[in-house]
Amino acid sequence: MSVSHTISRRRALTGGLAALVAAAGIPTLFAARPALAHDADCPYCKLKVVQDTKEQDNEVVLRYGRKRIEYRCVFCALAEAQTAQYKTGDVTVLAPSEKKAQPVVIERKGGKWSAPAGAVFVAVKQSHNHCQTTYRAFTTKAAFDAHVAKNQPLLKGAKPLDLNGLLAVAKGQ
Repeated sequence: MSVSHTISRRRALTGGLAALVAAAGIPTLFAARPALAHDADCPYCKLKVVQDTKEQDNEVVLRYGRKRIEYRCVFCALAEAQTAQYKTGDVTVLAPSEKKAQPVVIERKGGKWSAPAGAVFVAVKQSHNHCQTTYRAFTTKAAFDAHVAKNQPLLKGAKPLDLNGLLAVAKGQ
C-alpha cells in the first residue's frame, strides 16, 4: 500500500465522518437554546419564587449594583430593599404588571423612590402562598380593578395604593 493511497482513505474517512456529524445535527448541541425554568427560594420569605406563566409574569427582580436578585412578590423585594443591607445606594425593582413582559419599574435613586405615573399597587395581607396575587403592580387603576374583580375571594375590600402606601406596607407600618 502506498502513502498516497493511505492519505486518500484518511481524507475520505474524515470527509465522510464530517458529513455524518453534520447530518446527525451534532452542531445543534452548541446552538442557543431557551433557558430552562429554575427553582429558587425567595431570599426574603424563603418560599419558592413563583415562575412566570404563559399568561402572566410573576418573578420580581431587584437590581442593586451588579446584583440581580429574584423575589416571590413585590412586597418581599421592597421589604428587603428597606433593610440595612440595601438601605444605601440605588435600587431598581421590576414588578410584574398586568401586561406580560412589561413590568412596573420602581426605583430608588439618591434616597428617593419613584414609580411611573398612574401606577397603582395591591397589598392585601393573606397567606404568603398567594402573594403573586395579593401583592402586585398595575399600570392603571382600571387594571387594578380588573385584578381585584377576578380574584375577589383573596382581595375582598382591596384598595389601590400608591408607591408610598406600598413602601409603608413593606416596611411594616
